[in-house]
Amino acid sequence: MQRIWLVLALVLAGCGAQAAGPSPSATVSGSNGPFHAQASPARLHPGGTVHLVLTVTGPIQYEIGCVQTLHIWAEDSQHRQVWQQPVPAVQCLALGYKALNAGETATFTADWPTSSQLAPGSYSLHGLFLTVLPMGAGARVRENIPPLTVQVLA
Repeated sequence: MQRIWLVLALVLAGCGAQAAGPSPSATVSGSNGPFHAQASPARLHPGGTVHLVLTVTGPIQYEIGCVQTLHIWAEDSQHRQVWQQPVPAVQCLALGYKALNAGETATFTADWPTSSQLAPGSYSLHGLFLTVLPMGAGARVRENIPPLTVQVLA
């Protein structure tokens, strides 16, 4: 009789159980100067979407208008670019600047919709936030957002 209760308890305990998978609340984050980036989920299956939230803290001046202020791209473990955020066609000549005073923040978001054919492995999400450089500062940097590593599961 005890065996029947044990079997019944195990069967009922299994009802509603789900296969373990990546936690939707898992995130990866990093900071670089005035930039704090956070990506979630940190682990996902091919075809899922990685959401990036970038918080910028002043003092800083950045470009706005007909430019894409935040550029992001993903690289595989061999540093090959596997995706980049599409750059929209410029349809106007308006270029402006916005300034954040010391302590002020602004938040920007972007998504990486992974391909359903993406191979399992480690990928890094990179970015460039278009800041206004001082006169004579020379060439623009390639990236200034801290790289964030996400795992694509089988």
